[in-house]
Formats: sequence, structure tokens, C-alpha cells
Amino acid sequence: MPRMAALPVQRLTPYQRPFTYVGVDYLGPVEVTVGRHSEKRWIVVFTCMVVRAIHLEIAYSLTAQSCIMAIRRFICRRGPAAEYFSDNGTNLKAASKEILQQIREMNKECAEEFTSARTCWHFNPPSAPHMGGVWERMVRTVKQSMAALDDGRKLSDEILLTTLSEAEDMINSRPLMFVPQSSSEIAITPNHFLRGTAPNEPQESVPPTNIAQALRDSYKRSQQLSNEMWKRWIREYVPTINKRTKWFGESQQLQKGDLVYVVEGDRRKAWVRGVVEEPIVSSDGRVRQAMVRTNSGVFKRATAKLAVLEISDGNPDPVDDSGSGLQVGDLLRTTSLGSCNK
Repeated sequence: MPRMAALPVQRLTPYQRPFTYVGVDYLGPVEVTVGRHSEKRWIVVFTCMVVRAIHLEIAYSLTAQSCIMAIRRFICRRGPAAEYFSDNGTNLKAASKEILQQIREMNKECAEEFTSARTCWHFNPPSAPHMGGVWERMVRTVKQSMAALDDGRKLSDEILLTTLSEAEDMINSRPLMFVPQSSSEIAITPNHFLRGTAPNEPQESVPPTNIAQALRDSYKRSQQLSNEMWKRWIREYVPTINKRTKWFGESQQLQKGDLVYVVEGDRRKAWVRGVVEEPIVSSDGRVRQAMVRTNSGVFKRATAKLAVLEISDGNPDPVDDSGSGLQVGDLLRTTSLGSCNK
């Protein structure tokens, strides 16, 4: 395994509008009662990668069109995102292609008039949930919140929508870091960035001011308060997430032509053999993904799902302290089969 990567820049970019960088994932299905029969619903979880806020939408099917409509509702309420991140779900891939096609077909003059940015979509390699831990963890939190709000009765679409709104507000009100009870400061929450205040803080009435004073002082003060909140985010929250909990050491990196087993499932006999076609080098110079050619074609896989084979002539490896070399077909390096949150 290569050394654990540093946090992506999308998680450490302050002074951005919430949901500028978004992780997308699906949760469900959830059964609802419609008339006299039951139907399935899915929950689309949008996670802000910076302030860890969430936005929940209902998808009425697993089709690309339903995914696109859920994303459109999210954009209408939270604004367009600069970058999307998700796993390799086929519905999400189709949504990405549709959005890109719409962007290409947009009139250039209108695009230059109303926007100066383009939306891009990043997909994680298959069978690598640890690369999407930032939103996978929020999926688990949504499940726990919905379980706490479950009263055991059947759901309707209206009840499900209300439950999701309650869960969303509950999760966005959680503190992002620990603050001692004796401290006079209040822990910042995602709702501080979404609303400018936490829901449990008293709402003070603001006396009216004249226009000249408001333009001169109030705007600057609002900007100062916003900057102070981001300074607290940098000072108190960022140090708590920028820690490596595993994968401290370095390992030999994958190279083109390496023979590997594609680790899928718990049965080693079912693992497929392949050859590394193209190692994908990350920004820090380490290989964490690779294109692997098997009998079924070329696939993109994370190095955590590749077990490398080395062929030896039977002589002891000079760098091996054990004094015995590997025979042909021996497994030299294996990787962890479990997944972790990044």
C-alpha cells in the first residue's frame, strides 16, 4: 500500500460558498405507501466537502433521468457546484454525461454572460469506498438519523420528505469540533455557514438603520463576521481532519507490466489475474490507481484492490533478511481487503 495521501485541496479551501465541492451518493431503497401498494424511493445525499453540510433529495427511481432531476433540484436550492465527486454508479455516470452535453450545447454568449466556470465530475475507481470516505461517512450518519426518527409506522411520500428535512437539519446542526463546556465560544456547525447562525441560537431583533450607515458599516461588519467564522474553521477544524491514521510507511509502487491479482470478494481462488497497463500517478507522485488488463478487458482499480505477483528464479533475494526467495507464483505483496474512511 502507498502512503496515505494528503487531504485533497477541495476539502481545505476556505472562503467558498457551501456546496462548491460536492460528494454525491445514493441511500436506500426506502419503501413508501402509495394508495394500496408499496413503492421504492432512494435518497440522494449531497455532501459539502469543505464545511461537511449535507443536502438530501428523493429519487423516485435509479434511472439517469431521476438522478438528473434530483441534481437539478439541488442546484436550484443550493446553487451550482464547481466539482462533483462520486463512485462509479451507472446512474451518476449518465447524469454526468447529460450535464456535460447540456453545457456544450449552451449558447456561448449566454455562458459568458452568466457564468465564468464549468462544472466537472470526478469518479472514484470501482471497489474503492475508502476514496469516498468524506461522503460515505455522511451516508451512515443519515441512516442513523432516520433510524432515530422512525416511529415504526409506514411511510408516505409526504412523511418521508418531512423526515428527510428533519434529519438534514439535525445533521447540519452538529458541532464540527470539540469545545469544552467551560468555554465561552460556541462550536461552529455546518448551519453557521448555511444560515449564518446555528438554529439553537436566539434570534436578536436588529434595529433599523439609515441607508448611508448601513452601506458604510453593516456590510463591512457582516464580512468581518464571515471572515472570523472561516478563521475559526481554519484554526480549530482543519487540524482535526488532517491526520493520518494508517498507511504511514512507503511501499514499492506499481509499474507498467506488473502481474497482479484483482482482489474482489473473500475467495482468493476467484481473484482474476491481470497486467498493469498504466499506473495513474497522483499529485504527490505516488501510484494509488492503475489501469489493469484482464481477460475481460481493461479496468480502473485502486492499488488497495491489487495484489502484486513477483516472479523469482528461486534464488534468495539479496534485500530479503529472511534469506529465502519467492518461488514462481508466490504472492509477494497483498493489500488490505477492508475499507476505511479517509
